[in-house]
Amino acid sequence: MNIGNLRHRIKFQRLDESYDNEGFPIKKYITFQKAWADINDLYGKDYWSSKQLISENITTFYTRYYKNIDVNCFILFNNQRYEILEIDNIKYLNKELKIKAKSQVINDGN
Repeated sequence: MNIGNLRHRIKFQRLDESYDNEGFPIKKYITFQKAWADINDLYGKDYWSSKQLISENITTFYTRYYKNIDVNCFILFNNQRYEILEIDNIKYLNKELKIKAKSQVINDGN
């Protein structure tokens, strides 16, 4: 991994479900890890094979290894939230992760 390529700041988030003071359920995203990443959209053969399965755009994030990252997490980058589809621990060395994610629509209630 060339750490000079990790120039984008991302945040890993989890969806927290709790209750407000009146007892109504509320959901909010909690940031638990900030990281530097190299980010690429899919291209070539990977792009066309993903288009056959899903019509959304798939983005690939390369970052250092964090043991608490799984497919139940989300990535926030440039005010855009991404749902993690697949995580690859490169060569099982616990040094870097390759994460494929699709973008979500963020609704702020406006």
